[in-house]
Amino acid sequence: MAVIVKAGEHIDSALKRLHREVMREGIMAKFREKMYFVSKSFYKREKRREWKKMKRRARAARRCARK
Repeated sequence: MAVIVKAGEHIDSALKRLHREVMREGIMAKFREKMYFVSKSFYKREKRREWKKMKRRARAARRCARK
């Protein structure tokens, strides 16, 4: 797992790319499972949070596109 910071790129955007890659690979979920017991409701809550975030971003993008 590696992210190369491009010339002229802010460190924050590189960290965001790293975070996306970690989430895509499911590394944190695997780590959490091995660390301690995780209930089913936790996964439901996480999925709901992710969908909520995606919907919010999509709505914001639509609003920006209309202007």
